[in-house]
Amino acid sequence: MTLRTTFAFPLFALLAVPAVTMAADTPPAGWMPRTDDGVQLSWVEGAPKVLSSSLRPKNETLCFEYGGGKLLFDTRNVRPLTGGWDCALVSAGRRYTCTGHAAPKDDFFQPVRFVECGRFFQRVIIEDLTFADAEGREWGGHARLEITTWPDRLAFRLECDGGETLELRHGGKTSTGSKSVLLEAVSTAAPSTAVVESELPVELDAALGCHRLALPEQPWTNASRTYYPEEHLDRVDRQRVTLRNDTDKPTVARLMFTQQKHLTITGFLPMLCDPDGTPTGLPVQLSKNWHQRPEKGALPHEGPWFHGFAYVRVPPKSKRDFVFQMVHARYGGVCAASHAQLSLIGWGHNQFWDQAAVGSFGESICFEPGRVQRRCFITDVRPLMTLPHEPAAKPWGWAENCGGGDFLMWMDPSGRYQPMKATRTNYHAHGPCLTNVSYSEETSGGEIAAQADVSVPAANDHLRTFIRLRYDVRQPVKWKRLAFFQLGADFYNTVPARRVAIGDATGLREEWEPRRAKDEYDRTALPLTGAGAWISVHGVERALLTKGHAAASRGLILRSWRAVLGGKPAAPHLSSFCTEWGKGNHRTSLELAPPPGIDALQPGDFVEADLELVVFPADAAAYYGPDAALRETLSHDADTWRPVQREAAGNALNPEVKHGTLVKPYPLVIAVDDEQRAQLSLTGGIGHIPVTFTGLTQPRGQRLRVNGKAIEHWQTDWDTATQRWQITCNVSASPNDRIEIEPLK
Repeated sequence: MTLRTTFAFPLFALLAVPAVTMAADTPPAGWMPRTDDGVQLSWVEGAPKVLSSSLRPKNETLCFEYGGGKLLFDTRNVRPLTGGWDCALVSAGRRYTCTGHAAPKDDFFQPVRFVECGRFFQRVIIEDLTFADAEGREWGGHARLEITTWPDRLAFRLECDGGETLELRHGGKTSTGSKSVLLEAVSTAAPSTAVVESELPVELDAALGCHRLALPEQPWTNASRTYYPEEHLDRVDRQRVTLRNDTDKPTVARLMFTQQKHLTITGFLPMLCDPDGTPTGLPVQLSKNWHQRPEKGALPHEGPWFHGFAYVRVPPKSKRDFVFQMVHARYGGVCAASHAQLSLIGWGHNQFWDQAAVGSFGESICFEPGRVQRRCFITDVRPLMTLPHEPAAKPWGWAENCGGGDFLMWMDPSGRYQPMKATRTNYHAHGPCLTNVSYSEETSGGEIAAQADVSVPAANDHLRTFIRLRYDVRQPVKWKRLAFFQLGADFYNTVPARRVAIGDATGLREEWEPRRAKDEYDRTALPLTGAGAWISVHGVERALLTKGHAAASRGLILRSWRAVLGGKPAAPHLSSFCTEWGKGNHRTSLELAPPPGIDALQPGDFVEADLELVVFPADAAAYYGPDAALRETLSHDADTWRPVQREAAGNALNPEVKHGTLVKPYPLVIAVDDEQRAQLSLTGGIGHIPVTFTGLTQPRGQRLRVNGKAIEHWQTDWDTATQRWQITCNVSASPNDRIEIEPLK
């Protein structure tokens, strides 16, 4: 179906009377984060243990980056690599020094535990510390070390269960006490200088160096008794927050919003807005946990909880009113997108994990930086608004898992898997219209630098995930197996699909049933040609599904591809690799692979690709969402290649730009011109199209319209590199739409 949509985006401007209280000479950018207002956390040599990999890092070193500082911390021996260190306790007159941590008895409860990870705040706790005195005698109690970072703060906290005297020393600073001792090794801005007022309870948390604001703990009604309460699909909660600086010097407000109960934990989005509800673009880090294992005993920091962190610069002699807004399942009638750090404490392994959701009906797609548990980056994936095949099943709950996939997967010529290292996560936008998170890493020897940018849009039809890959070869590389992307991973491929098809936007090229084999290729180096080339995995074998669960089919669309391999331009190719999960339980992994005749990569080679991962209900009756066009498609094409081809063709957008600059056709990104204008017309569209306008000099004062009707729901994000804002909205594709953005008069 071809649709004609017109976008008209005239001049942007500020509101004449902004609904913001601030210093008269302070521009909005004065409240926003700067380039170095961020934190990072990564394993320097890669995760200590990865499934099926015999290669282990020599050192288990975490890299904490905060503002302009860096801390390299040896987690095995529990000490920084530089700066001097003493971690000790005195018990019964004897002094014991920390020697490391106890060896884990259970992989599910590793002693190095990531509590929060994100843009502004990191917290790592090392449990089960070991201590010995000068004669080697061990202390028999239980103690833990907590390491936290903000952009302007590094702190250590040592805790023990007894009454011992505790000592911490780092970088010339020392702290002593009993039961719990805090050492602020770096702190350049005291949060107490920022005044925080709210209708929420506010308290200063000296240990974490921030103001805590506790969200209401009130039960929700649920008349329909569904997993997510149906009567609250469009619920948005709002609470007033005011920041003030009475001093003559600029300061920073470090904020931590908390909630433990009565929260739709699988999908929600915190936002800081102006009093009239206009998004400010001030980021709120989204960290959460829902994992518990009562049979193992309660663990510190197990779920459920939500912790939202904001880092706001407060200019001198200024005051500003905000509304803390919590979006739940839908935003403007569309299932909202969210991308969060999900703590695994209470589940196990305790490593990095990200969870993205469309709506609040369970996980939509998950990522494990480090690939610890199943040796893959893409883990759990679920179709949107798909009902299990059970008599008592109700909507708005978890769907069947169809997960498994990976970005770069490399086995050397001897067949030994090469793990990745220094994996770093950058959260650019948590949602609710379109998420944006980047993962950067490199191979263990530094041979290939890799980056994957992931975006999940709000939707009412099916799950889409946009992935932009960039690989740069630094050293020669040879392989037994090399995949630039895997749809279905070697150790995580939950869909027993029996059919594979390839084609392009115009239709089918070939369909086949892969061989049922173990650890061998079915097809290799099959060219992917034509505009909108795609891959479909379908034909689900129902007998191998978990009883009562609905099935899903998957597809991958190549929106763009550019590569130089072996020193020559290279087109995309597909290989299919067969695995066996138990006798007779076969799976097929689809891999973007090097072309035939290329047996080595050389420095200067690269791959740059824009991919779209799509997931569909394999049973038409299982879809309960509101999209009539998808329902009609599934009624005759479910569990075939046709839904993938429909998406490839329908969202092959071809915008005509009059003002502004086209950055990307899909998802649609437009940079405004020097007069802050953008205007374009567009042919094509399926579902809700994410539209992003970049380069805005102000965060408010724009009017967005569709056919003369105002758009009332959008997200605003701040780019610290360009010091500009961007606005994203989701536009329902329909014939003859005219969309406008213009200044308020």
